[in-house]
Amino acid sequence: GVLSGTPTAGGTFNFTVTATDSSGGTGPFSGSRALTLTVNPPTIAVSPASLPNPSVATSYNQTITASGGTGGYSYAITAGALPAGMTLSSGGVVSGTPTAGGTFNFTVTVTDSSTGTGPYTASRAYSVTVGAPTLALNPASLGNATIGLAYSDSVVASGGTSPYSYAITAGALPAGVTLSPTGSFSGTPTAGGMFNFTVTATDSSGGTGPFS
Repeated sequence: GVLSGTPTAGGTFNFTVTATDSSGGTGPFSGSRALTLTVNPPTIAVSPASLPNPSVATSYNQTITASGGTGGYSYAITAGALPAGMTLSSGGVVSGTPTAGGTFNFTVTVTDSSTGTGPYTASRAYSVTVGAPTLALNPASLGNATIGLAYSDSVVASGGTSPYSYAITAGALPAGVTLSPTGSFSGTPTAGGMFNFTVTATDSSGGTGPFS
């Protein structure tokens, strides 16, 4: 006579229990009672309470989990948006490589597998701030040029969101030499001497980007 188990369906359930004894002779004898059982919705919890902050151009992988309902659970963004370059899988994994800086607010809703009056849901709001990347520009120095001879060299940026653009932001190149937007130096110098200049690389990040 023990009712036991773990309900996977919500709602009101009506059933009749019949008890039969062990009498002999004209027995056994039985009696019945109609019963009603109401299965309440579960309290579903979504964890963790917060997510670590990502950085632009850095791979990110965090898992959101649920408990308290009937597994398995499905996960979805139901308000706001993830940073560009990141996704939430139906299994609760937030992953990707952010391509936009700034603060992003979004809500994750979990849906369980209960039947009856289910499935049931729970939501948690999250906020992450995508930090700026650390860009590097190489090489540390360039080869020297000679008047009247064709010159060629290049610089390469890393650490941000490609593609990158390059520009001279201080000083000047030798006459006859130019820097392309893609980072290539070319030309034939027509002036001798020491030339000091600054090259700035700018990435393609969105949000609070681009970064340089």
